[in-house]
Amino acid sequence: MSLHVHCHISGGHFLLDFFAKLRYYIFCKELPVVLKAFVHGDEKLFKNYPELEEALAWVYFHSNIPEFNKVECWGPLYLATNGPHCHLYDDMEMHHQPCQHCCTCCTPNVSKPTI
Repeated sequence: MSLHVHCHISGGHFLLDFFAKLRYYIFCKELPVVLKAFVHGDEKLFKNYPELEEALAWVYFHSNIPEFNKVECWGPLYLATNGPHCHLYDDMEMHHQPCQHCCTCCTPNVSKPTI
């Protein structure tokens, strides 16, 4: 059992590419808060199935910049809510390839504002 979280870092617009490093930093810093909110929101589920707290949290960072296009294992959910523990799971970090076809998971459809 595992939890898979997807974060869009860059791609689709040049401004996202420009701020990719900042976006990656913010996601890494704030994701534990999101995971805590997830656990809090499903408190009854976790109370009935405490083994869910042992589920590995996989974080997919989607980017057209190779440095930020990767998957990290943040460890069991109960640890991931305190921040990334990638140093414990170095062998579980991997770089993934963007989809070969037109999709919205690697490069979301960015609409241009109408004037």
